[in-house]
Amino acid sequence: MFLRIFSAGLLALALTSCGAEAGAPEGTNIDCAIGAGADYSTVCTIERVSDEEGDVLLLHHPDGGFRRLTYKVQTGELSTVDGADLLEDRSLEPGKAREFAIGEDRYLVPIELLVGETSR
Repeated sequence: MFLRIFSAGLLALALTSCGAEAGAPEGTNIDCAIGAGADYSTVCTIERVSDEEGDVLLLHHPDGGFRRLTYKVQTGELSTVDGADLLEDRSLEPGKAREFAIGEDRYLVPIELLVGETSR
């Protein structure tokens, strides 16, 4: 009898934890194309966080992945903080948005989100 009750309790706990969704990341939605051949859609978010090196931009993917970037307002330089993939700038309209790729992922970010409120 104890084994049946214990098993039922474990099953209920497992089902409850499967239904729990992780909270959406903080930030503003941006357009991205995650993976080779993907089309742009507004499913990524950008979040500004501060660490010991200054402001870092986190680009959150819908699958839980993310990229860490820095943006230097004085030079307009955008670069990855860590990782093996290099950032390839593909911007066509300077001043409005930055389009760039990191590996097979592409992003389209309005300039005002890169600059941030503290830099204006």
